[in-house]
Parts: sequence; structure tokens; C-alpha cells
Amino acid sequence: MINKQYSITQAPNYWYDIMRGVEQGYSIKLTRNSEVVAMLVPAQYEQPPKQNFWQALEIFRQQVNIAELYDENVFSDVRDRCPGREVLL
Repeated sequence: MINKQYSITQAPNYWYDIMRGVEQGYSIKLTRNSEVVAMLVPAQYEQPPKQNFWQALEIFRQQVNIAELYDENVFSDVRDRCPGREVLL
């Protein structure tokens, strides 16, 4: 979303306002003779490309050792071990 524009000659005088706007998520155009020559965008636009599920799963499998995460005693005290009530037929 482009919200403001400044000419290159104005930019030094409004640098604080320009940077504050970019920090708040605005995109700022810089112009020369009414033509856009540059655009300042928030850093969030520099995120790496998104992966699909299978790519993310493969990366996860490479980075995490599932065997280290497994703990057989995790649910040991959760299940009720009593045989239950008697059922009459």
C-alpha cells in the first residue's frame, strides 16, 4: 500500500517523517520530476518466499531429530488404568 510520496529534493528535509512512516508499515515513493525513481518499503516485504507444506515438512525433518523428542512416559499418568465398570447383558 503506497501512502505518500516525496521528491528527492524534499527527502532530506523530511527524512525523519519518511523513516517513521516506513517503520509504521507505509510504503514511500521518491520522485524526480514527478516520476518515481525509488520506493522505500517496510522490512516485512523482505521475507523469504513461502514454502508449501511438503517443503516445510522436509526442512523440519532435516532440522529436528524426532527420536530425541519422543518420550514414552509423557502420557503415563493421563490414562485411567482401572478396568471400568461391569456391564450386564
